[in-house]
Amino acid sequence: MPEKDSPRDSPQPDFNAPQGPRRFTQARPRPWPVWVIFLILLMQGLALGINTVASFVVSESAVLDTVGMIAMLVLYLLFGAILILLGFRIFMGAAGARTPAMVLQLLIVVLSFSFFAGGLWQVGLLFVVPAALAMLLAFVQPTRDWLDATS
Repeated sequence: MPEKDSPRDSPQPDFNAPQGPRRFTQARPRPWPVWVIFLILLMQGLALGINTVASFVVSESAVLDTVGMIAMLVLYLLFGAILILLGFRIFMGAAGARTPAMVLQLLIVVLSFSFFAGGLWQVGLLFVVPAALAMLLAFVQPTRDWLDATS
């Protein structure tokens, strides 16, 4: 004769039974610089992806052929995906994601100087301010302590 199913195997779970703590509630609180870095990298990656796809669909290539346009599209989308991935890795506490994220931010800062030189200082500020803020916040003490505690 088969044994009666245990409450854990029951198709109708008992939601009133005592439950163990959830993994999310056990997580250490993230300091505000980690949240800001995550949001900056996420917004940069999303903006790059959306702008790349929109410009690919709307504009006509004057310099590159179709294969070159597709290669540039893939390259920019990959760059945006890497920014988003690094943002999530820093958010999850991976200390090793800080260095590549800061290298990409440094490249964005260098790219912003071409806009300043071309007279588009508003666009240059849109590039340099978030990138410089992310670079600065990656090395403040709360961020370093939080990332070092997980490694």
